[in-house]
Amino acid sequence: MAEAQPLQNLLQQRTDLWRGRRRPAGQSASTGRADLDAWLPDGGWPRESLVELLPAYLGDAELELLLPLLAEQTRQGWPVLLIAPPLIPCPQHLHRAGLALERVVIARDPDQGLWAAEQALKSGVCGSVLTWHPRGRVDARAIRRLQLAARCSAAPTFVCYRPGQTPPPSLSALRLGLAPGPELKLLRGDGPERRLHLGRGNVVPLKRRQKALRHPA
Repeated sequence: MAEAQPLQNLLQQRTDLWRGRRRPAGQSASTGRADLDAWLPDGGWPRESLVELLPAYLGDAELELLLPLLAEQTRQGWPVLLIAPPLIPCPQHLHRAGLALERVVIARDPDQGLWAAEQALKSGVCGSVLTWHPRGRVDARAIRRLQLAARCSAAPTFVCYRPGQTPPPSLSALRLGLAPGPELKLLRGDGPERRLHLGRGNVVPLKRRQKALRHPA
């Protein structure tokens, strides 16, 4: 007769079970940084799920954060899709970051951005998709459709909200706040809320610097 296994051991063998607030462990893609991989709940950028980014300022390093992943995807021959970026990415900078420019696709129309991201995921030909949400109220229905499309794709998928926008209730795998530095804050994901500073130690947010200049020690 086989020896009975503790329930916890049996649960750990089943990655397809949802246990309360803890998501099943899934596959992930390396971020290109060992410290960030170790900090993230899945050991990298999760696949088959949606990652939500909430920058304090629009264009505040959200693309820079993903460049190592995008570069690796293009080196493997996969196209990467940037949808409705608020600033036009600099081709020279992308090239220096290791991206194969012929595999970088940029869609400029923000009104159809979420729909375009959904269709790209359904096509199965993209290595990764990053879309910026258009101005105005968050389209909860479109975000939900994007989540469902991401669950059927191995491509790491990201949606970047504008400052002041509130993400809808969702089953996103990961939600990160992004502050100058850059500094990441885990807002949704396995484990307690925590922060990770990725920038240089001498980077000081402008507001803090201005306050220090007005009130020197």
